[in-house]
Amino acid sequence: MPADRTDLSNLLDALPESPDPVPVVDRVTAAFLALSKSADVAGVMRFMPGIDETYGLRVRHLREIGKAVARHYGKDAAAGRAIALESWGRGSREHRLFALFVLENLKLPPEECWELGARFLPDVITWEDCDQLCAALLGRALTRDPAYMDALESWLGDDDFWVRRAALVTTAYLRRARYDRELARDLDRRALAMCAALLDDPEPYVRKAVDWAAREVLRRHYDLARAWLIEQAEGGPSRTAATTLKLSAKKLEPSDHAEFLKALSAG
Repeated sequence: MPADRTDLSNLLDALPESPDPVPVVDRVTAAFLALSKSADVAGVMRFMPGIDETYGLRVRHLREIGKAVARHYGKDAAAGRAIALESWGRGSREHRLFALFVLENLKLPPEECWELGARFLPDVITWEDCDQLCAALLGRALTRDPAYMDALESWLGDDDFWVRRAALVTTAYLRRARYDRELARDLDRRALAMCAALLDDPEPYVRKAVDWAAREVLRRHYDLARAWLIEQAEGGPSRTAATTLKLSAKKLEPSDHAEFLKALSAG
């Protein structure tokens, strides 16, 4: 932790003995204020289009606070959930991320991870909210129960582009799953089909998620993603789709990349 930062452990020393969510989140908010610097606030505002309210804190500090609070209350799932819900409702960037970091330190069952993720998703307003939500909750659920893939597929036509992005980003966390080989390959085939459905999405944040999800499949099942990329190239994709495909194809082996470019040119 940088020397010019107030020690987080000192800031959190005054946490209430009881995990009553309102005073706990009040104390955490005081920590946000103590750590906040005007220059950092301005930086976050520039870096995070669509942000509403922020204290300008770095993610690693918020992660440390979330971990410390969860540990302070013995990683009590019910208490942690109540604190997270109270914090999420406060509305700032830091309150939202802190809520997620408390929850990721709890041993929640997959159905509770999914329920909270789906509950919070309509409030997402930035790519940071979206991606941290997928990491802390939705992705955790998917890695332990493949049935959630059905729900993700149903989100592809949602009017909210953050929901569409979340559908793709959540599949990136299949890298943490321990499914058998056949199931893992099937889930990656479905992830690629989701990517294909959103290749021409009008929102750049969704198309970036297509690239992310496709690259993740390349890391897990190279042969599947290689065949998919060449198939998409041969299909004569739009200029928008081709741009996204080219980004993902950069991770192909040189000979496969050359084959991809040849197919794209012929298509």
